[in-house]
Amino acid sequence: MKNIIIKYSIVFFSFLFLISGSLFAREEMSLCGVWKFALERDYKSYDSWTEGFEFGRDVTVPHTWNVEDKTERIFGKAWYEKRTIVPENWKGKHVRLCFDAVYRDVVVWVNGKQAGTHSGSGFTEFSFDISRLLKYGKENRITVSVDNSFSEHALPYKAKFDWPNDGGIIRPVKLLALEKPAVRSAFVRYDIDFSNSSADMDIEVRSWNPEIKELSYDVIIKEWKSENTIFEKTFEASIKNGISRLNFRLDSVKLWHFDTPHLYTLEIKSVQKGRVSDSYTTRFGIRKVEIKGDTLLLNNEPVRLPGIEYMPGSYPEFGMAEPLWVMEKAVEQIKDLNCVLTRCHWQYDKRYFDLLDEKGILAQEEIPWWQAPGNLTPELEDLAKKQIDEMIERDFNHPSIIAWGVSNEVFYNTDKDIYRRLIRYAKDYNSGRFVTVVSNEIFDRLENDESLLGDIPTWNDYTGTWHGKSREETPDKLALINNRALKGRPLLITEHGLCEPRFVGADARRVVEMTYHYDQWAKNKFIIGVIYFSLNDYRTHVGEAGFGRYKSRVHGLSSMWFDKKPSFQVYKGLAAPIYVENLHIRASGKEAQVVLKVKDDLPSYTLRKYTVRWKTVTGMKKLELPDLKPGERYTFEIDGLDPLSRPDVKIFRPTGYLVTEY
Repeated sequence: MKNIIIKYSIVFFSFLFLISGSLFAREEMSLCGVWKFALERDYKSYDSWTEGFEFGRDVTVPHTWNVEDKTERIFGKAWYEKRTIVPENWKGKHVRLCFDAVYRDVVVWVNGKQAGTHSGSGFTEFSFDISRLLKYGKENRITVSVDNSFSEHALPYKAKFDWPNDGGIIRPVKLLALEKPAVRSAFVRYDIDFSNSSADMDIEVRSWNPEIKELSYDVIIKEWKSENTIFEKTFEASIKNGISRLNFRLDSVKLWHFDTPHLYTLEIKSVQKGRVSDSYTTRFGIRKVEIKGDTLLLNNEPVRLPGIEYMPGSYPEFGMAEPLWVMEKAVEQIKDLNCVLTRCHWQYDKRYFDLLDEKGILAQEEIPWWQAPGNLTPELEDLAKKQIDEMIERDFNHPSIIAWGVSNEVFYNTDKDIYRRLIRYAKDYNSGRFVTVVSNEIFDRLENDESLLGDIPTWNDYTGTWHGKSREETPDKLALINNRALKGRPLLITEHGLCEPRFVGADARRVVEMTYHYDQWAKNKFIIGVIYFSLNDYRTHVGEAGFGRYKSRVHGLSSMWFDKKPSFQVYKGLAAPIYVENLHIRASGKEAQVVLKVKDDLPSYTLRKYTVRWKTVTGMKKLELPDLKPGERYTFEIDGLDPLSRPDVKIFRPTGYLVTEY
């Protein structure tokens, strides 16, 4: 009996060792919450910032001072300080101080010693190895200087950008403790075989420890929602320059689509001499986007898509330090609008892209090179490439992202070779995304337009406001663009909207401009998608409306607080892929014939697993629609109606969002 107890004790403690090796090899400690904060201008005589400070005030990180009373227009240097105890058992580990974003020029000290710098880029993720600077089991002092002064050494450049210049530690910050060897990132690539729903997977694993040449990786893939394991295998990997490649096949994959956003989780465990040293997890989806002629294909099906752009940093209480619930509200409104496409003028919060993945919204993410400078110095071109690196490494696996943008409206005689180099640089990642240059005057530059250098020609269409005398110039401009510039290629409308108070007419004019332009776009099948600008009225340091934290441009279908305007429902109707064409009530008043029509212009895509629900005298009834292609009609009967009430019929997406109602 004693031997049995000893035997099972050994097995039990061996199991605990394996579990602890898996669970505790990688540990995180959030540093969000209370920090000390001070504007340098308020303490000009103080000269020991790097050693820390006892004065200032408490703020909650993520934080920006540019939404606070009396400091809304302060652009300069500020200081943050956090004291925290680091666990004793982290000694000997690789400990990194990780910032999701700090706007903008940053220097970090740990216990009075400089840990690192990050300059010229305020929206990208970065981290420092601080293992040698920490006092384990004791209190540590982390000091951060932040400078949001307008700069000619940054992108965005000087004051030439149209969003808030909110300084601070604007996104979450944490400590990350790693055992060696550890995974830095994993790029998920794949090749889909549509004939049998399989995918050949190519996982590029990047290590924090390039000196290690051989390693075992345990790879586990699960469905994100159900957590069902669909693949599990151990790979003996050789490592070259810190990179390994793992190849295998997945059978019966579920494709990511904006109406069926299937997601998978990939877990990679580093195993050395039978011991798990690290467990890294990322999420991905499997889908294919491509251009053939003037057509956009998603998973081998032609689509024409409606979209809208959200401008973060606009909720006045939070600015660029917005919490997750603000992003969730924005994404819910995008889906409510029937929009399945968006774009991002800069590198948005990674949690935002998580939401786009989950809800089913395609996106273009861009570096913030907007209008100026017309040409990049070698220094700024290197910065642009660094921003591309940080953007793509962070966001490589988001299935929602289908394009990287390298500039927006830069047209002051820019050397086209700069665009070519940046496009080539982004394409070298072999990420399976388009790379674009966004234009606003393709109607003028035509075959010389810079957007033609990218995978998809683009146009910010402001005919009748910023460009031209009347919206009725739009048809001629579209014909000219198609004949002289596109020559068989597609066009993506990357912006359109009404900017108040620069242009008067309020929301009533917004509806007129929107519906007119949308009708013109729908008529031209070479237009593969449109992105209305914008979802919300947005804060911007160059805004014509409001003062202080409320300085803004009134461009949105909803307010800065997400209050919907009448134009919101108009655009929702335009973007709906299906509508009730006819409803014929029978003589009894208890039954009706319903005819549905699937749009075949804009939007245009196949509908699968959509449902109809209607109100009866005893509750709600539900009917699942068959697969419906663009242009098709579907006729069916509904019953159980109240003869004294108007019929109430609603159409829903498979994700549960209301498309339209009658």
